[in-house]
Formats: sequence, C-alpha cells, structure tokens
Amino acid sequence: MKNTLALHWPTLLVVSACCGLAASLVLTVPFIAASAAVLAALAVALCVGGPARVAALAVVLALLGLAWGSLRMEALRASVLRARIGETGQASLVTVAPARRSQWSTRVIAELREFRHEPVRERVLLVLPVGRSPPRGAILDATVDIEEPRPAENGFDEHAWLERQGIHVVLDASSWIQIGRRGGIAGLGDRLRDRIELAIGHGTSGVRRGIVLGVVLGEDEGLPDDVQQDFRASGLYHLLAVSGQNVAFLAAGVLGLGWLVRLSRVWRELSTLAVIAAYVLAVGWQPSVARAGVAGALASLAWLTARPRDRWYMLAVGALVLMAWMPTSVLDPGFQLSFAAVGAIFVAVPRLRRRLDGYLLPPGIADGLAVSLACGVATAPIVLFHFDKAPVYTVAANLAAFAAAPVVLGLGLLAAIVDPASPSAASGLAALAGLAAAWLELVARVVADLPSAQIGPRLALEVAAGAAALWLSARHARARLAPPLRGPVVLAVCGMTALAGAWLATRPAPAWNRPAAFRVTFLDVGQGDSTLLETPTARVLVDEGPPEAHVAAQLERMGIRSLTAMVLTHPQRDHVGGAADVIRHLRVGQLLDPGLAATGPDSEAAHDAARDRHVAIDVVRAGSIFRAGGLRLRFLWPEDAGGVTEDPNQNAVVLVASYRETDVYLSADAESDVTAKLPLPDVDVMKVAHHGSEDAGLAEELRTLRPEVAVISCGRHNDYGHPRPDTLAALHAFPGLAVYRTDEDGRVVIESDGHELVARAQR
Repeated sequence: MKNTLALHWPTLLVVSACCGLAASLVLTVPFIAASAAVLAALAVALCVGGPARVAALAVVLALLGLAWGSLRMEALRASVLRARIGETGQASLVTVAPARRSQWSTRVIAELREFRHEPVRERVLLVLPVGRSPPRGAILDATVDIEEPRPAENGFDEHAWLERQGIHVVLDASSWIQIGRRGGIAGLGDRLRDRIELAIGHGTSGVRRGIVLGVVLGEDEGLPDDVQQDFRASGLYHLLAVSGQNVAFLAAGVLGLGWLVRLSRVWRELSTLAVIAAYVLAVGWQPSVARAGVAGALASLAWLTARPRDRWYMLAVGALVLMAWMPTSVLDPGFQLSFAAVGAIFVAVPRLRRRLDGYLLPPGIADGLAVSLACGVATAPIVLFHFDKAPVYTVAANLAAFAAAPVVLGLGLLAAIVDPASPSAASGLAALAGLAAAWLELVARVVADLPSAQIGPRLALEVAAGAAALWLSARHARARLAPPLRGPVVLAVCGMTALAGAWLATRPAPAWNRPAAFRVTFLDVGQGDSTLLETPTARVLVDEGPPEAHVAAQLERMGIRSLTAMVLTHPQRDHVGGAADVIRHLRVGQLLDPGLAATGPDSEAAHDAARDRHVAIDVVRAGSIFRAGGLRLRFLWPEDAGGVTEDPNQNAVVLVASYRETDVYLSADAESDVTAKLPLPDVDVMKVAHHGSEDAGLAEELRTLRPEVAVISCGRHNDYGHPRPDTLAALHAFPGLAVYRTDEDGRVVIESDGHELVARAQR
C-alpha cells in the first residue's frame, strides 16, 4: 500500500478530483459549505503525514471537484432562451461543430450571440432546411423559431442528450445567410480544418473521401448510411471518430521525422506539442482526441521538465480536463468507450502480448491481435448498453484494418501539409490515402455481411456465460485429470466451442433495417394492397395482399420476424389473402379487424390462424385509435358491421396513420362516395383507393387531403385496366403531387423524421 502511494499518489489525487466532479451530477453543494469543508480537510492534511496526508489531500481535491462541478452544472442548467420558447425573430449565431445532414434537415450545434438585436450567449441546436450546410465557425444571420427539444421517444431522449451539453432549446431556421467566419484561436482551428478538407478533396471523392475525412478529422457526415452501418456492424466505426490512436500516430510521426532531420530532442518534443495542439484545434473538442491530446502534451512536458511519466496519471488528467469543462462528459458514450479502451490497453494488452509470444506470429500481427481483443472485450458492454447491439467479428475486422488506418491518417495529413507548395503532389498523396480507405471500406463491408455480424444484449450474455463456463471447466479438468487425458478433454472442449460458434455464425441474421424515425413501405403485391408502417419500436401491416404475393416471405427477406399489429381492411382476397400465412410465419401482437357481417374464406382463414397462434383479435370501427411506438392509427370508417350481402368495399377500413407531424391516409377500396362524408384531414401521403379505379370524386378528395405523395398499388397488365386514365389525369393535375405506381416502380418506400419526408421507388 505504501509503495502504491509513493509511486502513484499524483494519480490518486487527480482521480479524487474526478470523483468529485462526477458526484456533482447528482449532488449540488453550496460554494460556502464546500469551501468550509475544503479548509477543514486542508487543516487535517497539514497536521498529519504519510498516507494520512495523501488521504486528506484526496478529500480536499474531491471537495474542490464537487464545488467546481456544482458551479459548472449550475451554469450548464441556466438558460435565457427556455423562457422564450415559441418566439420568432432574427438571430446571429456561430456554428461551433460540423453540420450533420439527413434526408430531412441539417442540424448543427451553434452559439447564439444575438436574438432580436439583444445580446444573448447560449449554446443551441440549430436546424436548417435541406441543402447546403455551413462550415464550422461560420457566422450566420437567420430567421429562427425557438422550440423545445423533442421528448424521449423510441429509445432516444433528445432533450436529455442536449441538456448534457448545456443546450436547452432548438432554433428552427426558415432562412439563413453566412456573413462571416469567427476569428481567434477557434478560427485558426477552423482554417486548419478547411485546409485539410481541401487537400483531401483534391485527390479523392465519394465514399473514399468520406472515409479519409472520417479517419483524419472524425467527420462522417459525407458517408452514406449503408457505409456507416457497415463500419458499425464490423466494429470499425471507431476509425471514423478521431481517437487517441490518431494522436499517438501523429506524435510518433513528428518524433520520427525530427530524428531523421537530426533535430535535438528538445525541438522534437516542442514540435510534437505544437502539432498536437494544432490537430486538437482542427478536429475540435471530442472526448477521445482531447484526452489523447492532454496525455501527449503531458508526455512531452514531462520529458522537457525531466519528470517521470506515469501513463495512468496522464489518463486521469485527460479525464479531469474534460470533466472540469463539462462534468456531464462522463455520461457520454464516446468518453466511456475512449477511457475503457485505453484502460484495457494498459491492463490487458501486456498480459495478452506475453501469452502470444509462444505462438509463431509476427510481432505486428501479435500487437494488433492483443489490442483488438482487449479493446473489443472492454468496450462491448458499453456498446451493448448504449446501442443495444455489439459487433461479433470486431477482432478480425480490426486486425485486417490495423495497418491501413495509420496509412490513411498519415497520407491525409501529409497531403494537407504539401498542398500549399504542390497541389499536384497533395492530390497524389490524397489518392493514395483513398486507396487505403477503400481497403477499410472493403473490410467493413465483408465483415458486416457475415452471418450474425451483430448480436443483442441477451445473446451476448448467453455467449459470455457459455465462454466462462467452458473456461472454468477447462481449468478444472486440467487440474484434476491425469496428463494423458488432458489433451483429449481440451480437444473436446475446443470442439464444443467451435460447434457452438459455428451454430451462432450460421444462424440467419436479423437483417431488419431499423428506420431512423418513420418508414412507410407499399409492398409490390401485384393486384392488391399491403402497406407496412414502421417506427424504431413498432411494425404495423395494413392488408397482406393476395396469396401469390407471398407477403410473409417478403417481410422475412426484409428481416422482419414480428409485427406489433396487423390490420384486415375488408374480406377480399387481394387485401387479406396472405394474412393467414403472415400470422403463421411471424409473431403478431394483435389483429385489428372491422368485424364486418360480410366475410370470405381468406378472412376466416386469418381468424382461424390468429386463434391457433393465440393472437388477440380486436374490432376497430370509426373512432377507434391504436397506438404503438410513436405511431397512431386513427380509424375513420366503417361505422358498423354493414350487411351480409353488402359490398365489402363500402365498409372497408379507412384510417390515418400519424407519426409526429407526418400523416398517411390509407383507404383500402373505399372510394370518394364513402370517404366524402368523412372528416378527412390534411395529409402528407395517400394511397389511392381501389388500385386507381375510376373515381369521379377524386379531384375533390385531393383538394381536401392536399397530399405531397400519392401511391397506386396495382398489378402489371391487370385485367381491370388499373390505374384508369381519368384517375391518373386527376392525380397529375394536382399541383406538386408526386405519383408512384407499384406496377411500374415496384416497392415504394417513404421515410420521414416526423416533419419532412423523402419518397423513393425500390425495384
């Protein structure tokens, strides 16, 4: 104990201050009370010696951390703009982070400087219209609405996420112009970032450029969603978020270059300090790079002052710097992943490396394997906790990418250095970085496509428990068995492990592509209807098409294994013919049915299948409302069961599916003679009734609904001539309406964040 205190007392004191800062998240202490406690603990420290003094100083620093953290939390919770939610006005802002673009908007963290010509200093989330996005450090003049952040929904709490960054309002800009760039030290960082982006852009484009920018600057905004998903599923996403590895490579490169040109050690260390500072400025305030920057700077300063370098001390000081500025950093996944990975490198990598010395592995591969394994195991629980999925093949993927990442980083930064003197040389270097980036993309795509590339918390626990049991069994067998039997037993255990791994690896992977918010898919079922409504936590199928459309198989190919609910709009084969098959092959939570007096064999088969699978059958009529996962179904029709001999089309379900501000109108085969008497709202999307059959009241219905997108679900070369020419004429005559047809466009997919929407055909 005494030796530990003698060697590591500075680290223990810094950790104590970090604990005090962390405690300020749940405990607020008045400054006067904290000061009195600090003075008392300091008096004790002066009166004692040895370990007791270190303990007393630790208490002093913990109390100071708590006091400072309380002040910072009070400042972070304060907001002038919260009381002005709902107001509209002219604002002057400075963007302090790179913009993030989606299909529906551009979102960027900014600092508000002026609102309605009144000076205001507060961080905000700025939401801009789709289109070009401002660079980091841009000074904007914008007309904004002050709004409240979205509440917790579908597993993401935007309000809490922003609050941890000291942001309490969202500014929705209807228009904006850039009027300048910020100056000072922050402006210097912006210009350095612009220089790097410009140099990399000379020799790369598309996905390669996006990956190089991700590795060099942690900028993944230019990458398509599927590429980002591949990097996540393969366990390589950390390469797109600047980490301590980047700073380590950078420092090693500067020191090595200094040695080659025969600089003295002092100038090498000073150069390293300058380069690290410039890199941190260019990248911005990210937990991993700030921690690594502090650690690298401390290492150089420690050499310059001839003081011992304690890696744990440097790690602790990095955490202290981050938490002193933002105590809520400790709750950030990036903070937790960064420090868990570095801790694993300190603790586990040396032990693993010694174990690997007995195998015929080249040193570089052994190093990469040890680091990948240690970091993968250490960070997996954090990834599962925050993201509900963890990559399975992360060790293999990181081993394959181990050599390419520093090449991308080094060539990308070298291109930025060379660009002012020789743009052509910079283009060549950037192109070479792009080739290395292409290798990273290939590794990510191949690994992500492997079976069961990601697993959830439950399966991860089962695998961990099984591995632990096998390891304990092997240790027990080795201790108890005679030497001749140890080999066969170990082989048997390894064989069981291999079989279990093969079984897990060959299980069909759930390929469901979870929507970011709300997705509507009009399935291509030929002459019939089937519409899938999805949110991150709910899936509702409205109609199931005819049997020959094999809707159950379509859903399984989409990775969907369960449905929150199914809606049977009316008992006709082209709408509910595939319902029984869906119920038998997928897990269905509820069956929503209008309970019409008119029935048919397909509807009865669906009811029989529901009873066999113990699926609840609920009758829905006009006025019924169904809610699930942020989705709301409001049923407008039918009013009653209708007559036994009545045309089922006249009593088909008419409903409006809503997610936030996006509304989808689904009317099955109920045409305007039915819907004209209903309270129809403005909607964003409508399914044209009855597969586009002739409907004299369609034009008037369009004027009432005012949709942006209309979808006709019909079969190719069908016998009914759907969609009818008059129907198409009415749709095309409505201004601004985008018309899709499943017979020509195949599957039609519409995605929305709850406000804006994007439609596309998916043949």
